[in-house]
Amino acid sequence: MSKPIFVQRVIPYFLFAFIAMVGTSYINFLPSVVSALAGGIGFSNSQAGEIVAANGYGALLGSIAAIFLVRRVKWRPAMYLCLFLLAGMDLTTIWIADFQLIMGWRFFAGFDGGLCMGIAFSVLARLNSPDRAFGALLFIQFSLGAIVITLLPSLQARINDYAVFYVMAFLALISLIFTFIAPSLNHPQKPKLKTFPRNSNRQNEWLLLLAIMLYNCAASGIWAYAELIGLNSGVQQNNVTTYIASTSLLGLIGAMLPMMTGNQFGRLFWIIFGGLLSMASCLILLPAQLSDAFYICAMAMLFFSWTAVLSYMFAVTADLDTSGQLSAVASMVSLAGSASGPMVAATLLTAGDFSSILLTNTSLFLVSVLLAMKPVSRQEMTRKLSLRTQ
Repeated sequence: MSKPIFVQRVIPYFLFAFIAMVGTSYINFLPSVVSALAGGIGFSNSQAGEIVAANGYGALLGSIAAIFLVRRVKWRPAMYLCLFLLAGMDLTTIWIADFQLIMGWRFFAGFDGGLCMGIAFSVLARLNSPDRAFGALLFIQFSLGAIVITLLPSLQARINDYAVFYVMAFLALISLIFTFIAPSLNHPQKPKLKTFPRNSNRQNEWLLLLAIMLYNCAASGIWAYAELIGLNSGVQQNNVTTYIASTSLLGLIGAMLPMMTGNQFGRLFWIIFGGLLSMASCLILLPAQLSDAFYICAMAMLFFSWTAVLSYMFAVTADLDTSGQLSAVASMVSLAGSASGPMVAATLLTAGDFSSILLTNTSLFLVSVLLAMKPVSRQEMTRKLSLRTQ
């Protein structure tokens, strides 16, 4: 399963990105899932949170399993099976009313979804332009989440409160079709990069994985409390939701940055630049009272840098290991970071004071960038040497 996939057109990148996204698509519209479970479906607020957590833990375990499978299975048949099962489990969720039973069912659905994500990430890593591949992934995640959150209330009114699970099953079936029409494996086309000793690569891999996890942990921690931070700073509630929704669209531009610029200026430049923007967004949010303009500025900087930095970091994992196994590991640690961010923020939260969260996440952004500098700069040097010798 280690052959690269050579594509030149833009459309195949979005096909593969959609396939990679769909295994954990519910994360992109998580508030809607929780609202449905705790609303008309009939579970309590705490039970809805536990069901979603079980789904998340299953996905994390599935992504770990994918690490050991990506070099041993053919990606297309594996995705056919996993996506078919995922669509079936999402659909049959509507018939489960018992809390314990739905907890177990969503755990296994999460496991299957995590397996899909891990395998698909390894495929993205083997495309000849991983910068574009992971940029397309984050673009689809942000745009799809906004579309589903917008359309779901009307779907629930027309169908029922289980509409969110119909949407999840529909996305899995669409991904099945995309898997069928996605380009076939070709002979290697990516330039073979000169590599450093394995011990050196291993150290760089660990540094980069830790950087991905810490960055996603910090970003998701702020995202979880973004609305409360705005309200606490004096921004009106109606304005806060509007500002978050509108500035989150900048995440689409950040995701498109690798697609538009490729490797221009180098990945290290964009990672450092994005990291500085992320740190600045935390510091802007620190004052007890904020004007609407400063709040908008901070959220815009966060959303733009979040997708851009992760796109470039994922692209480096693809170059460090062209088999795609490291990218499968990266999908797992990224998921772990996303799950840990709100939990870390919650432990730091004191009544009416978000300064501890913001200062801690500023430090996490800084540490993440510092950790990424060595592996990214080493990979940039490797790329330049390889291109000179061709």
